[in-house]
Amino acid sequence: MLPSLSGPTQQYLADLQNINSEMTDVSQELSTGLRVNSVSDDPSAVEDILMNQSRITQLTQTQTNLNNLQPELQAGDSALSQAMQNVEGAISIASQATSPIATATSQTALATQVQGLLTNLVNLSATQVNGRYIFSGDLDQQPLYAVDSTQPTGVRQLATTGSTRSITDSNGVQVWLSKTASEIFDARNPDNTPASDNVFAAVNSLLTALQNNNTSAITASISNLQAADAHLNQELGYYGIGENRVTDTLTNISNSLVSVQTNQSNLRDTDMATAAVQLNELTVQQQAALSARSKITGDNLFNFLA
Repeated sequence: MLPSLSGPTQQYLADLQNINSEMTDVSQELSTGLRVNSVSDDPSAVEDILMNQSRITQLTQTQTNLNNLQPELQAGDSALSQAMQNVEGAISIASQATSPIATATSQTALATQVQGLLTNLVNLSATQVNGRYIFSGDLDQQPLYAVDSTQPTGVRQLATTGSTRSITDSNGVQVWLSKTASEIFDARNPDNTPASDNVFAAVNSLLTALQNNNTSAITASISNLQAADAHLNQELGYYGIGENRVTDTLTNISNSLVSVQTNQSNLRDTDMATAAVQLNELTVQQQAALSARSKITGDNLFNFLA
């Protein structure tokens, strides 16, 4: 049967237990680097810590999405720039073909060049980044067009699709909505006939005119080629705006992450220097308490501890 303890002994044991408990807490802070390891460590800070963690996760995921998007926008920008060069090349060829010195033989040679330009445009409409056809909308595992001389526009549409792939910032605001090759290269009127700025149709109309050595048709094709060039320029501007938005959004996200992570650190993380000093002070207190045990009178403390 344990002996009853006097008041001083009880106080001694309680003080020693408090010191040991504090040492355990501070040691855990130093080993984990966290001031708040459980709700009981600081109940008032838990809600803010959880909110910060959710915000950090949200910002980090958006940052990843936008970093993945950047190569697509850069590739789209490059593809559209090349497409414009091809259309402007077609305009130059049309001018050559309507010159007084043009001959049937030269028209045939120019037609071969235009055929190459049309093929290039179809290939550009099938631009890929990381295994995705960036102009294929929701069917991004396949191209949407192939060269086909039997078709009125010189190309055959392989599939019809829209684009619902929208990238938003961390607040849910849309940063980017991709466009399809149909919107960019194959603009249509409400009745589904090729629009005047239809890129494929404009180039193919020049090709057909050259093959038929039809000077008036060659001249007529120039206005549509110019309209197609202007249309591509607008689409290029759309991609340029997208690139700028992504860059600006990434900068904002980076700044927000620094702010939230700093706040999170202030709420949750251990001040390592302060904790180390505190542990040292507690160790000194513990040693002082243990060294004082021999001064306790009236109780056999060691029998009790045994």
